[in-house]
Amino acid sequence: MLRYVIDPDVSPESIAALRRSVGWGGMEAELKDPALRDYLRIGCYDRERLVGFLAVVSNGVTDAYIQDVVVHPDYQGKGIGTSLMSRAIERLKADRIYMISVVYGEEELRPFYEKFGFFTMLCGQLETRPES
Repeated sequence: MLRYVIDPDVSPESIAALRRSVGWGGMEAELKDPALRDYLRIGCYDRERLVGFLAVVSNGVTDAYIQDVVVHPDYQGKGIGTSLMSRAIERLKADRIYMISVVYGEEELRPFYEKFGFFTMLCGQLETRPES
C-alpha cells in the first residue's frame, strides 16, 4: 500500500537514487547542501521505499515553483504523479500562494500539467553549474 508523507525526513541519497531511476542527474551534492530549503516536500512510499517525490520552492506569499516531480519507472502510470501534484496544489492554495509555476522539459508532459490548470507561457532558464 502506498503512503504519502508531507515534508518527509528523506535522505539526499534516496532522492538522488529516485532521480537517477528516471534518467536525471542525482544532484547529491546539491541535495546535501545545508542551504537547500524547500517550501514543501511530498514523498510517496511503498513500505519504506521512496517511489515518488515532489518538491516546491516558494517565497511563501506570491510565488511557488513545483520542481522534481519524479516517480520511479516501476510505479509510473499508477496515479502517483497525479496524487503528488494534487496534494501540492491543494496545500499551496490553502497557504494562499498567489501563483504556482512548473517547468517541464518534454512536450509530451504538457497534457499532464494542463489537467491541473497550468497553461503554457514563454519563459527562460539558465543553468549555471554542470550536472553532478
